[in-house]
Amino acid sequence: IIGRSQVVGKPLSNMLLNRDATVTICHSKSENMEEVTREADYVFASIGKAKLLGKDFFSPKNIVIDVGINFDEEGKLCGDVDYNEVKDVVKAITPVPGGIGGVTTTVLAYNTALACKKQNM
Repeated sequence: IIGRSQVVGKPLSNMLLNRDATVTICHSKSENMEEVTREADYVFASIGKAKLLGKDFFSPKNIVIDVGINFDEEGKLCGDVDYNEVKDVVKAITPVPGGIGGVTTTVLAYNTALACKKQNM
C-alpha cells in the first residue's frame, strides 16, 4: 500500500491483514519504494500526488489498484499512477477515472449516512 492516510491506507491495511495478507505500507518519505512496489503482487496507490508513480515503480507481475483522485497540470482527473506510462508494464491496472471511484463514493456515502443515523439516535 502506498499511502498511510486514515481514509485509505490504514483502513485498507487492516482489511488486508484481516484476510491474512502480508502488507507493506510505503509513504512519501519511504526509501527504496520502487524496489518494494516492483516486488509486490498487488500495489494499492493512495499517496495523493498526481501521476507520482511511473514505470520505474512497477514490473510485469504487479496488479495496480489506483485509489488516487487528483488533477494533473492540465486540469484533467488522474490517479497517483501515471496510467499511460504504466499500463503496458504491469499485469493489470485500474484507470482513473473509471476505476474504483464509484465504489469509493458509494462506501463514503453509506458511512456518512450511518454516522448521521448513529449520531441522531
